[in-house]
Amino acid sequence: MARITEEQLILPALYLMDISPGKSITTTAMKNALIDIFRPTGEDNAIISGRNDTFFTQKVRNLKSHNTLENLGYAVYTDRIKGEPSGRFTLTQKGKDYLDANMDIVDYLLNNTFSSEDLKEAFEIVNNNKGTDKKIELFDENTTVIEGAEAIVKTKVYKRSSKLREKAIQFYTVDDRIKCHACCFDFEEFYGEYGKNFIEIHHQKPVFQFDGDDLERTIEEALKNVIPVCSNCHRMIHRKREKPLSIDELKAYVQKDLDFCEDEE
Repeated sequence: MARITEEQLILPALYLMDISPGKSITTTAMKNALIDIFRPTGEDNAIISGRNDTFFTQKVRNLKSHNTLENLGYAVYTDRIKGEPSGRFTLTQKGKDYLDANMDIVDYLLNNTFSSEDLKEAFEIVNNNKGTDKKIELFDENTTVIEGAEAIVKTKVYKRSSKLREKAIQFYTVDDRIKCHACCFDFEEFYGEYGKNFIEIHHQKPVFQFDGDDLERTIEEALKNVIPVCSNCHRMIHRKREKPLSIDELKAYVQKDLDFCEDEE
């Protein structure tokens, strides 16, 4: 697995400045927040020989030592002042404009519980798309948790996400029934006809496409990375952002008899 790059840290760093008082954040606070966001693993989390830094925290430090954000005009850096643990970055208007242009993507990636590898890959895609005319379009599981939310969220995101949800329900429906893939709860079995075809669709990896790409093909590919779960299991997956659960980990917590989900295969 490739290590984190400075480029993959740019948008999250700008986001952290934007949500901080005065659009400004110390490098120490930024480092700690980026660790919380990415939850680095593997080589990213390994200590560099002869140093106190991991490979991940060294990349964070490089945002200053290489003047990455300043050279792009996205932030200005001021040295540490009395009472602060380190120097600080302050967001510029150019940095704010770049962040705003990508805010939907940043919100989607940072407000879900994707793995470190998935975040790196997604931010690399966004970075590589910079300067092109192609817009990245999102699919967001949160817009379709409440049925009928279109009355509130009248966006293309809702329509794309709803279409993915519908296709996922069709894909995972067996013998006209759909169950949670973690605990096997069946809404129709419990609530009768009122619960028929109700389920939540969890995105195990980020799902988005480029403007102009074929929607049907994107959805077919996305079906590999989404899974139906009941409302309780969905909340448990996302309960701890620092350690989101995989479906297999959640199943281990459920601790049902092996034949409880015999119809799942």
